[in-house]
Amino acid sequence: MLEILSKNNQKIKDAYALKMKKVRQEKGLFLMEGIKNLDMALKFGTVKQIFTVIGLPKIKQDIECYKVNDEILRKLANSENPEGVVFVCEQLKAKKDKTSYHKIVYLDQINDPGNLGTILRTAVAFEYDAVILSKSSVDIYNEKVVAASKGALFLVDAFYDDINNYVHGRTVIVSALDEAVALSNCKKPNNFILALGNESHGVSEEVLKLADNVVKIEMNDAIDSLNVAVAGGILMNYFK
Repeated sequence: MLEILSKNNQKIKDAYALKMKKVRQEKGLFLMEGIKNLDMALKFGTVKQIFTVIGLPKIKQDIECYKVNDEILRKLANSENPEGVVFVCEQLKAKKDKTSYHKIVYLDQINDPGNLGTILRTAVAFEYDAVILSKSSVDIYNEKVVAASKGALFLVDAFYDDINNYVHGRTVIVSALDEAVALSNCKKPNNFILALGNESHGVSEEVLKLADNVVKIEMNDAIDSLNVAVAGGILMNYFK
């Protein structure tokens, strides 16, 4: 394992640059941290570089490993108290044939990284095939999304695409508050897209026009809406 002691080392500069969306897109790489995430990433063969202040077991794969100091680790990490390892990963490719998806979550202009990370975890928990995002949604590889997903990125196909490429042969279910059927009265199709909308404005008119079913979650009248990740969890569980 080689040692890097300067924050100005080019390897450190290149890794730090991955905090910017533009660089992530250009390089096809992103940053992660933590021992559990590293173990998972190694299983999927996506790790390119490791920066650590702790001892690691011998890694058989052809991966660059660097011993760094606490100052460098804190520079690269997103969390205030990193576990001791930060690493660079290749961005993930779909694991399934897209024509085989039975249960899809579509996110229309989701902006909050924490919400996206939570939705990814929930999609894995309820065995959804894919989470597809509109191109105006938050970056999947944003550090806060990666942290909130707790490794779920590796376990569900997540990518950007147009919902119109998936509506054929699938029931489109849209979550909305107006002119909607109560969730308990909605049938559960086998092949479907569950569309969730922007935190402030809900789904766009374009997506709403595609809906076969518009549903709402029944709740106390004192509350007018739920956080999109919470609502998504309820809906994903119902339709699972």
